[in-house]
Amino acid sequence: MSEGSLIKPECIPQEAWDQSGPAARACFVMLVTRIEELERRLGMNSGNSSLPPSSDGPDRAPVRTARPKSKRKRGGQFGHPKRMRPLIPTADCDRVEQHRPTACSECGTKLRGDDPDPQRHQVTDLQPMKPTVTEHQIHTLECPHCGCRCFGQLPHTVPKGCFGPGVVAVVTTMSSLGRLSQRIIAQLLKDLFELDVSGGQISRLQSIGRRALQPAYDHIVADVRDSAAVNIDETGWRENGSKAWLWTVVGRRGMVFAIRRSRSRSILTELLGEAYQGIVGSDRYAAYSHLEDHRHQFCWAHLIRDFQAMIDRGAASAGIGTRLKDGGQELIHHWNRLRSGEIRRGTFDAHFRRLRAEILDALCEGSQCDHAKTAETCRRLGNECSSLFVFVDHPGVSPTNNAAEQALRKSVIFRKLSFGTEEQTGSRNLCVILSIVETCRRLKQPALAYLHDAIHAYFAHRQAPRLLPIS
Repeated sequence: MSEGSLIKPECIPQEAWDQSGPAARACFVMLVTRIEELERRLGMNSGNSSLPPSSDGPDRAPVRTARPKSKRKRGGQFGHPKRMRPLIPTADCDRVEQHRPTACSECGTKLRGDDPDPQRHQVTDLQPMKPTVTEHQIHTLECPHCGCRCFGQLPHTVPKGCFGPGVVAVVTTMSSLGRLSQRIIAQLLKDLFELDVSGGQISRLQSIGRRALQPAYDHIVADVRDSAAVNIDETGWRENGSKAWLWTVVGRRGMVFAIRRSRSRSILTELLGEAYQGIVGSDRYAAYSHLEDHRHQFCWAHLIRDFQAMIDRGAASAGIGTRLKDGGQELIHHWNRLRSGEIRRGTFDAHFRRLRAEILDALCEGSQCDHAKTAETCRRLGNECSSLFVFVDHPGVSPTNNAAEQALRKSVIFRKLSFGTEEQTGSRNLCVILSIVETCRRLKQPALAYLHDAIHAYFAHRQAPRLLPIS
């Protein structure tokens, strides 16, 4: 760095700068730059960066949008309909007990008869659950005529292992909906069912569950690859103590999860297929940079956090960030109004044309900003501006990547509870099970019922029920 290119930082007194030589001045600039970078990192949170809310820590106040505080008290509001547990038909109850008064409370006269319309009160409880054990005795008999020894055969519906489909379904459910580690699953089986199962056996039961669900998983993969638009995201994972990544792709109906040791572009191609030509919504990570602008939608939730980071830098950067953030928030506001039917398409288009011009003007001006990071962000967004507004012309495309991020949220909780998976087999099991459960949730189907039916069909050597309807 030549002496002529050194610019005095504002925090360095002019007198100290004038009395310093070239080496000292270069040291001043390097130290100030380093301090500014550390302060920037220290000030990063979920509101001005791509960090998740869980990284803010319990001592940091949650980042909230500026809105007036409601004066209403917490809880149910006056006039809202009361919600009560509905009574099931009396004929469906396991037991009915009658409670009649025996004598008049005033004069003591004995009372007889029945109330034609008694008050009904139902109590639901769980009985102690114990596993049922079926012993299969395989006989060997000798033919009295020729002396041949003949061996009995187990029916093909009898499991080869020591656990049946009910145990596999429970373990699979705990692994997915419960987000529990193998050690906790083993403890719960012991406490709830008095069933002793080792950690290694639980892993084998999970593999059985994965094989039972594999056909449904393959259907989900095919459906996602056939979707006109998808959202994709990835988060850190641990596999056998090594760094890995949990990917998710959300299509029109299904969700696919995959654990890979790489975060590169090749994984995107593997998950979507080389022939995929649909629209991809993402958080602008570098692995997606090869996508053409007209089929790549940038996440506006991430963009607004980037614009908040510009505001936090102050000076000229704050003005650019404010214009971009306000424009982006208003654009999403009108898009939500269009989706809810509050405004018509023509009204939205008028707002869009105005806001698009304002956003592009701010990006052009921001590319000349004296703050290097702000200028670089504005320059890159300006060069790829088509990816900001893909959702406007494609009704099935969301302006945010929230669908993929929400799909990963439960998996992040699982990772923190179980510290990841121990081997590739466990990773495959987890990804298949998660894909089925989250797809059921997306389709608003009971996941537990589907897991139960698919696993019982596998043990009976029948085709598993179809999860995705035929379109």
